[in-house]
Amino acid sequence: MFILDYQKPGQATDGVASIYSHFLGRSEVPAPLQLLSVSPEMLGLQFEQIRYFMGHERLNFPMLAAIRFLAASQVCFDHCLILNRTWLTKSGLSAQDMDNLSNGEPVEAFSDAENALLHVVRKVLAKEDVHERDVAALRGLGWEDSDILDACAQGTAIIGMSYLIKAFEK
Repeated sequence: MFILDYQKPGQATDGVASIYSHFLGRSEVPAPLQLLSVSPEMLGLQFEQIRYFMGHERLNFPMLAAIRFLAASQVCFDHCLILNRTWLTKSGLSAQDMDNLSNGEPVEAFSDAENALLHVVRKVLAKEDVHERDVAALRGLGWEDSDILDACAQGTAIIGMSYLIKAFEK
């Protein structure tokens, strides 16, 4: 899968095997994590970030998957696009919801606050400015500044990972 020496699921050892074990039986080990196994320390840092988001008090699983889906769509990152589409569908998003998400329209499965946050994430992913009025609107809908930054950081992290995958994929 990659031109760098990485640890495949089923052949991983030590800390990498421990991290992979969290995915086995539930889903495949995501390709980005397999690439990061080249540097077990980097993989560990990435897994800590995943744990942070898994326990996030305000950004739930479907929202995070939607953010990753948007970012993956932006950079044609098929590994992440397919995985997050699957997770969103399993989370109950309809075909219409997926179309709306892809087209930048409000998604019925998400609240007004969630759709507003997705709108700002889209702006960040498109390298557009986020204005004070955007942030004020999100605050008015109940989002904290840390939520806004976390959501945008989740998206931009996917774009960075897509660059690594593209560079080192066979």
